[in-house]
Amino acid sequence: MNESVFQLIKKTLKYRLNLDEDKANEIDVVENIRKAVEFKGINLWTLIFAIFIASIGLNVNSTAVIIGAMLISPLMGPIMGIGMGAGVFDFELIKQSGKNLLIATLIGLFTSTVYFFISPIHTAQSELLARTSPTIWDVLIAFFGGLAGIVASSRKKYNNVIPGVAIATALMPPLCTAGYGIATGQWNYFFGAFYLYIINSVFISIATFLIIRFLNFKPIIHVNKETAAKVRKWVVTIAVLTIIPSLYLAYHFVRNEIFKQNANRFINEVITTSNFTVINKKILPEINEITITVIGSEKTDSLKKNLDLKKESFNLKNANIIIKNSISFGKREDDMNQLKEGIIEDIFEKQEDLLKSKVDEISNLKKQLLNQSSFEKKRGGAIKEFNALYGKPQELMINQTIDYTTTTMDTILVIYIKSNSMKFKNDDLKKMENWLKVKFNIEKIKIIKE
Repeated sequence: MNESVFQLIKKTLKYRLNLDEDKANEIDVVENIRKAVEFKGINLWTLIFAIFIASIGLNVNSTAVIIGAMLISPLMGPIMGIGMGAGVFDFELIKQSGKNLLIATLIGLFTSTVYFFISPIHTAQSELLARTSPTIWDVLIAFFGGLAGIVASSRKKYNNVIPGVAIATALMPPLCTAGYGIATGQWNYFFGAFYLYIINSVFISIATFLIIRFLNFKPIIHVNKETAAKVRKWVVTIAVLTIIPSLYLAYHFVRNEIFKQNANRFINEVITTSNFTVINKKILPEINEITITVIGSEKTDSLKKNLDLKKESFNLKNANIIIKNSISFGKREDDMNQLKEGIIEDIFEKQEDLLKSKVDEISNLKKQLLNQSSFEKKRGGAIKEFNALYGKPQELMINQTIDYTTTTMDTILVIYIKSNSMKFKNDDLKKMENWLKVKFNIEKIKIIKE
């Protein structure tokens, strides 16, 4: 019994996870990637334009512009070429891809450096700062994005996976951020962003190599076991050397986030129950310091003692807590500055929350428009199919509406048919209903006929 269940699961998984279906010809896949490796003519000009677009997007903090640059960037070509070359033991393709990737990288750094050098805006915006501290999560994004990219490239028909991979792995923005670091002399930005670029490049290549080997692409030359083992050894070595710094950065990132969470919980649960009101807070996890500015008629000595006693229960044993009373004590000028800072921060946080809610509303409206557009296409196809199957009626309407007759609001598909000549039996209506359920992917259907 157990063996039959195991065999059934194995068979089901094999059927569901089969990558041989719709697989393109191996020679065509290799040739398509080989063509994307070269950086000359249209590819080179597209790269330069994409770099300028991404640099402008980072400069003005526009997510939409950055996504646009990622979509038109041709950087995926040589990166996947390296993985493909390793997978089919085409060492000439590896050499060619590596050379072109180096050329593309140098062009990208030069172009973005020139742009940021002449740009009047030198402030590092949030979109730019997001590319300066890569962690293990960026490794995982690049790896799984690379897997999706090569699987899509090995199919007979390309779909929307490749643009999605280009956005998710984000090759262009870190390269441009590295250029910003050079232009402004901020080398910590350069090294952080360039390391992210290396992570993306390496793990997209490794993902390509693994899928090519998994799909059993034929090597272009015969290689012995020692050469194959040497290639695998190099792949593992490069992967490990790339991952190690990201693990270190991830550790500090997680540690800092946990410190911030504990500090905020500590402030909300302990200070808000006292006779003081918090008007500003500054949490610095790098040096384990929490600075809190409060308003209160009492001295802060008793509050400081109370906080020192309770901080251990919030995993803040080694935290240095600094209390500032913005009204009663300290220099009056400093008090006013702290009060202004707190008010401004509070206003900023409220505006940020409002902006997030507006972004969510816009996102929901976009989804509704996409759903409506998809429905319109399906409806046009359904009307044509109806006419072909049953003939053309006097009037035919297909629409979606909300059913309020139940305790919950359900979407229902309503079909109105007006025809004196058409006679439908119950079996015909049942078949029609089943067809429309599959066509529109909907459970509730109401057919009205006259």
